[in-house]
Amino acid sequence: MAKEKKLSPAKQKIMANYEEQKCSFRAAGYGERQEVISVLKANIMAFVTAGPFVILCTLIWILSGKGTEGTFGMGSMIGFLLLILVSIFVHELLHGVGWVIWTKKKWESIYLGMMWEYLTPYCHCKEPLKPRQYLVGGLAPFMVLGIGGFLVALVTGNHMIFWLSMVNILSAGGDTTLMCMMMKYMNKQDCYILDHPTDCGFVAFLKSTE
Repeated sequence: MAKEKKLSPAKQKIMANYEEQKCSFRAAGYGERQEVISVLKANIMAFVTAGPFVILCTLIWILSGKGTEGTFGMGSMIGFLLLILVSIFVHELLHGVGWVIWTKKKWESIYLGMMWEYLTPYCHCKEPLKPRQYLVGGLAPFMVLGIGGFLVALVTGNHMIFWLSMVNILSAGGDTTLMCMMMKYMNKQDCYILDHPTDCGFVAFLKSTE
């Protein structure tokens, strides 16, 4: 039998919050649906859900006469890698900014942490949100760092910003995949979405009659 992975104190609190929310929703007559995918599948699906945007933006960039001939010197390459590193943290912060608009307890309901085994930051919303509200935070990095960055690059003609925006669009591929999974809940009248406490995905709470 595989040894059960020990949860960090932060993850234990997130798990406890999930159990509390689940009990509350069950008492109110809601059913629960877990929508999760493996990290491997999320990475593969990132190319399916975000890849077409990269292709489209690249075509627009080329057709606009910007071309792809821009090259980086050693200093520029180091700067580019540093910007990618910074954008990883900004990506998670943007999730929080997109969700905090709707939370009752504001930033108390947003947890920014680090998965040390993957050296990856993450953002978790502890409050259940309506599907459209959850969508705002879920797609915030894609829209701001990805599409927003591309528009800035298109206006300025800056190759580094262009490539950075393409990296950020692909980096948001896991988010776009989850948002596609959530589309079937968008028109549900009595539905709440909660970040999954341990896996890549979310939990949907719906009235049992739906």
